[in-house]
Parts: sequence; C-alpha cells; structure tokens
Amino acid sequence: MLKLLIVEDERWEREGLAEFMDWSAMGIGTVETACDGIEGLEKALELKSDIIITDIQMPGMNGIEMVKRIRESLDDVHVVVLTGYDDFEFAREAIRFQAVDYILKPVEEESMRDTLRKVVQSCEEARMRREQEATRQHEYEVGRRAAVRQAFSNLLTMRTDVLASAETVKSVLDGQERTGIGGYAIWSIRSPQTSCMPETDQIWKQAEELLQRQVLATEGRNEAEFALLTALDRQEVDRHIELASILVNRLESPGWTIGIGPIAKTLIHVGESYRQALQALQYAVWVGKNDVVTSEEADAATLHFTQNSEAFARRFRERAKQFRAKVGSGTEQERESALNELFLLIAEYPGASRAYVGSLIGGLIDGLLGIAGNTAEVSNLEKILSCERLDEMQQCAGTLIQRALAHLHEKRDHKDDYIVQRVIRLVEERYGSQELNLTRLASEVFISPNHLGMTFKKKTGMTIAEYIQEYRLSIAEELLRTTRLKVSVIAERVGIPNTSYFGSLFKQAHGITPGEYQETTQR
Repeated sequence: MLKLLIVEDERWEREGLAEFMDWSAMGIGTVETACDGIEGLEKALELKSDIIITDIQMPGMNGIEMVKRIRESLDDVHVVVLTGYDDFEFAREAIRFQAVDYILKPVEEESMRDTLRKVVQSCEEARMRREQEATRQHEYEVGRRAAVRQAFSNLLTMRTDVLASAETVKSVLDGQERTGIGGYAIWSIRSPQTSCMPETDQIWKQAEELLQRQVLATEGRNEAEFALLTALDRQEVDRHIELASILVNRLESPGWTIGIGPIAKTLIHVGESYRQALQALQYAVWVGKNDVVTSEEADAATLHFTQNSEAFARRFRERAKQFRAKVGSGTEQERESALNELFLLIAEYPGASRAYVGSLIGGLIDGLLGIAGNTAEVSNLEKILSCERLDEMQQCAGTLIQRALAHLHEKRDHKDDYIVQRVIRLVEERYGSQELNLTRLASEVFISPNHLGMTFKKKTGMTIAEYIQEYRLSIAEELLRTTRLKVSVIAERVGIPNTSYFGSLFKQAHGITPGEYQETTQR
C-alpha cells in the first residue's frame, strides 16, 4: 500500500482532504497531514511518502521549496500541487520541478479521483521499474561474484587458466586506490559450528565489512571451511596476521580458526600459499586452537617432532604397555587414567601428524579388538583415522575400548557358549576337510580335546563327530537335490571321499542310496 502526505496550511481544507475520499480503495494505506512546508519536509522524510499533495503558498516554507528539498532525498516521490487560479505561475514552476499534476481549488471529487488514479498508476509503474532494475542488478551481482569466485578457486587449485583467473581477481582486489600492491594475504578459515553453516556470500560480506577492504571468498575443502584473499599495500604487508586476528575476533560467532600461509608476492603464487594455509588450519584444528595460526608455527611444530620422533616412539611404547596392563587387570578409573596419560604424551608433540597418531592408536585398539575376537568392530577403526581433533580421537578411542572390554567380559561370562559357537562356525567353514576332527578343533579354540568333547556334548547333546557327520550329510542332501553332480564328487566335496562309506552313511540317514535320492528329487 502507498503512503500519502497532505500539506495544506488551511486546517479545514487539510482535514477535509484527509477525509475526502476512500483512499484505501485506491491503494493508499497511510494518510498523514502537515500544516506547512517545514512540517511537510520533516514528515515526508520520516514517512518516506510515495505521494504528496501540497499547497504552494504557505508560511515558513512554500510548497515549491519544500518539494525541491524533499526530492534531494526522495527522488521518486510523486507530487500533486493544489493551486488557485491566481497561483497559476507558481503551479507552472512546480511542474518544472517534476510535479505530476496540479488540481485547481476548490477541489472537486471527480477531479481529485482522476488525478490520483493517474498518480497511483504512475507510482505502481515506478515501483515495477525499481523492482526490475533491482532484479537486474542482483542478477548481475550474482553472476559477477560467481565469476570472481570461480577465478579465485582456479588460483587455489592451479588446474585451469591461472593467468586469466589472476586478471579477473586482480581487477577486483586492485580496483581501489592503493599506494602499490605489496602482496596478497591468503587465509583458510573454519567455522566453529557443526550445523547451520554460513553461506560463502555471508562470510564474504562480513569480512569486507569488518576489515573495511576488498576481500574475496570461496568454499574450502568442506562446508565448514572457506578461503579468503585480500590485497595488501606495501606498508601493510606485515599486518596480515593482525588483520586475520581482527577478523577472527569480530566474526559473529566465537571459535573461528584461521590458518595463514605466507604472503603471496603475486596472484600466480596464491595456490602454493593456500596449500600452506590449509596445513596451518589442519594443525590448529588438530591441537584445538581456535585462533590465528601461521604456517610457520605449524612447520616449527613438525620440525620439533621430526627431531624428537625416536624419543616420542620410545615413550609411546612404554605408556602403551602400561595402558594394556591396566586394560587387562586395572579398574575402569585406572584404564581411563592410563588412556589420558597416553594422549597427554601425544599432546606434548603437536607436530606429530594426525595420520601418524591415528595409526598408532588404531594399532593399539586393533590389538584389543583382536584379543576380544570382535572382528566385526575392526571396521570402527576408520573412525579413529577420521578424527580431526586430538580430543575427538581420545573420545573415540575410549568408546572403542569400552566395546572391546564389554565383548571380553561377555566371552568370560559365557565361555562355554562362545567355545561351542566357535566350533560350529569352524565346522561350517571347513566341513570339506578330511582333517576336521575333535583334536584339530580343540587346538583352534585353545582347550584340550577332552574338555571340548564334554563341553560340546553338554551344550548340544551331540558329540563332535556326530555333529560333523550330520552337517556333512545335510550339505550332501542339498547338493543331491539341487545339482547333477556325481555322487563321488559330492562325497569328496563334503569331506567323505570314500564313496561306499558315504553311501552307507547317507542310506542310514535317509533310507535310500544317494543315487536314488538324487533321481527321485530331480524327476
């Protein structure tokens, strides 16, 4: 709905005009009044009026002067002049200042309605033109930003036409007046949020507003990371860390991390600088620093670890041994303490890479899971290797250890059940072997043959030999029923190579020979 302001020094005319028509039916939702040009100027600017109906001759400030000053701020305002016959020269002056129309006093309803209908239509047409222009500007800006962002991404990856991309980026960053480009600061920044990630354009806009300078932004390796680029004057090359600190401290949500690469002398060198900025960011995330971290700091930590890697490996083996001892016989609190000591040692060497530490911890967990016989959990070791932070890796390791221990306890509490189930699985896997017997199975589950025989009989009601024979015959029955293999081949396949003996066993179980069974079931 449009907003109308009526400016008239005569009270009865002013109030009469306000009540003169059904303004809402004409698309006018707000109607305000003013008693002279001074009040009219104030109200027009406050209301941001779309239409002004004004008298010309008023005390304090006449209508013509008022309209001039209003148009300095509201160039799209539509003005209708009220005038008597003796004010016609003033009316022509008002029209020169882009008054839409004028209405002679005394005002007639039909004349007012016709004039206002044209004015409202003109307002709507102006609104549509503004919207179309805003849409064109938005589409242009979106396209321009997309092109610049793509050029920036090309510089980071160095996979396409770097020279052309450098020219596109240079036209944006070097467009403002400068004393001379001293280099380019490239930052890799990471959001502290795990959900509701900011859009790239939001980061772009925030960075430019907070730093009061031209900045480019594009997506990083994942939705939580972004790459930023800004040009530095010669006298501010040494301020790139300070600028990054300003940004990280002023962004809307706390906890942002910025990795900084070395200053790129030219845009062609931005890709290499970004690679080092990424390494600095990875290092910062790994050690839990929510701040600005330079590639020099990350490189120094790596160098320190390299020089002391043997000492670290020795100390890690000692603490891993202590940890395994606590897992075997210690309390839960002692195990947690031993695990914490292990990770405190790792924290002393922040330059140890995430992949290296992950392989050490993964090997430790793998050993525990192997002891527990919980091979289904081994795939969870991928979680260890995917942890980006040291504290996250410690938490993940603790969870996997608890699972391994729970499985060990379950084995101890149901030892006989575990042994029987293990033997059954072995029979199902190796029924075709002629060497499958009580002695061989006992060696596989690390108990004596006598103990295994008694345990298996107690749990299943069958001896090992009886179970093996029954399982072999069940497989043979299925093969006879579903294939055209010779009886001798099937006997060999199920671990009873003596065809005569196989036939005797099968007839005892099914009442007919294997050949007769195959012929009967496949007619």
